[in-house]
Amino acid sequence: MAKHRTAHYQKIVEEAIETTSRCAGAPISVAGICRAAGVSPRTLARAFHAIHGVPPFHYLCALRLAQARQVLLSGDDATVTEVAMRFGFRELGRFAALYRKEFGESPSATLQRAAANLRDQPGAPPADAQVDSPEPASAEPHRKKFAACS
Repeated sequence: MAKHRTAHYQKIVEEAIETTSRCAGAPISVAGICRAAGVSPRTLARAFHAIHGVPPFHYLCALRLAQARQVLLSGDDATVTEVAMRFGFRELGRFAALYRKEFGESPSATLQRAAANLRDQPGAPPADAQVDSPEPASAEPHRKKFAACS
């Protein structure tokens, strides 16, 4: 029974992640995710807690922050505002605060560092362009990683 429930929860979580990936520019809406996954908010929360050990909003917010960081580090010509909007962060001050809490620097500092890396080494990718995926192997060691989105 527990194995069946875990598989069911994994499917719900995968659907939620896929739904938010398809709608990356839209703000995260738990109600919208529930509709797409065909589950209640309580079931969605249980699924995320069972699989990742955190609420769905925290996980999905951390996922989007990591995606935004990858774009900022890529040397793309996008501004911080454009990147924040691209990943559904409509409140720029909140985006900056969450980003700083998650990565220890402001998004503009990341963008400036990436630009400096590109200037210093033409044709080479930024030295720290690889960002850890917010996909934890197990939830317990990674709970702190999701604290920024609370």
